Amino acid sequence: MSAAADPLGRVGRRDGPARRWRTRLAGLLILITVVGWAVVGVVGNARGSQLSVLCSSIDDICQEWADAFTAETGIRVTMTRRSAGEALTLISQPGHHFDVWHGGPSEAYATGTSRGLFVAYRPRGWSQVPAFARDKEGYWTGTYQGILGFCSDRSVLARNGLPVPMSWQDLLNPRYRGLISAPNPMFSGTGYTMVETQVARLGGEQAGMDWLRRLNSNVLQYTSSGLAPSGVVARGEVATAITFTQHCVKQIEQGHRDLVVSYPREGTGREIGAVAILRGTDHRSAWHLAAARRYEDFILSAKGQELGGRTHSRQLPARADLPSDQRLRLPADRRIVTLPLAEGAQRREHLTEQFREQVLG
Repeated sequence: MSAAADPLGRVGRRDGPARRWRTRLAGLLILITVVGWAVVGVVGNARGSQLSVLCSSIDDICQEWADAFTAETGIRVTMTRRSAGEALTLISQPGHHFDVWHGGPSEAYATGTSRGLFVAYRPRGWSQVPAFARDKEGYWTGTYQGILGFCSDRSVLARNGLPVPMSWQDLLNPRYRGLISAPNPMFSGTGYTMVETQVARLGGEQAGMDWLRRLNSNVLQYTSSGLAPSGVVARGEVATAITFTQHCVKQIEQGHRDLVVSYPREGTGREIGAVAILRGTDHRSAWHLAAARRYEDFILSAKGQELGGRTHSRQLPARADLPSDQRLRLPADRRIVTLPLAEGAQRREHLTEQFREQVLG
């Protein structure tokens, strides 16, 4: 029988290409399945991952930042609170697991930049942040501002025959003995701002230390965080706290109506609270680096800059193009006095050590 007449032969000739096609199709399906499993695994790992943020602002706003970012992006955040001094020490150690540092004064971030601790990134909205409030290479970016001032309890002042303080010199009145709470610059970025302000306004290190030593005679206690003095005065334990004034406004909004904010006429200091991506995040995984960048983008967005209302922890935005709470702005007849950022960062350890030796003894 000829091949043309043989049914088996005809089937055999037609089955060769068909079998090869079916084999290729099966292989393609297997490849698609394997790739699909891999993609599911990657997505699952990403969804299961968490962004680790070290926060040096107050607990409430730290958590609000984390919650809002997660609601916006679906990325979960592990938030750890440490004062600026503690945080800088922690991230200077090898092997830390943090991806982002957020909050705390820019002087500490300038120090971190000099130590090579950060990954450069310019988040969306970066160009709207004033030049003094960001690193020109993008190693850190300011996200909020705070003005150093006085938070006073009018009833405690009245009992002790004291007016609302309007001058740094007012705090040296002997009637203030044991009636002032201030942050400790050994642990607190707010405390360092207090020290730097005295050195800047009085024109030298020794003059600043002399004033701080006289203030020390009236201080009931130094706190390890910049927020804590506002709590001490809110409880009626002292007459006046030295703190960033957003902390005092928070206490007022929470019901402490006897508190009043004032600013020294000689001039005062300012905090630029910053954010930075930490070195090591760029090596941990592409997911962590992308998530850290999204965090900075969100915090600099209009929505991120407005956070704080839920917890009564509003701060002055870093972006110059956004509205702000007028209660937190420095009055027009007051001024900012501060060391240049590079000098303040360079002298931070020295000045805090001098405070320990000359003021605390």
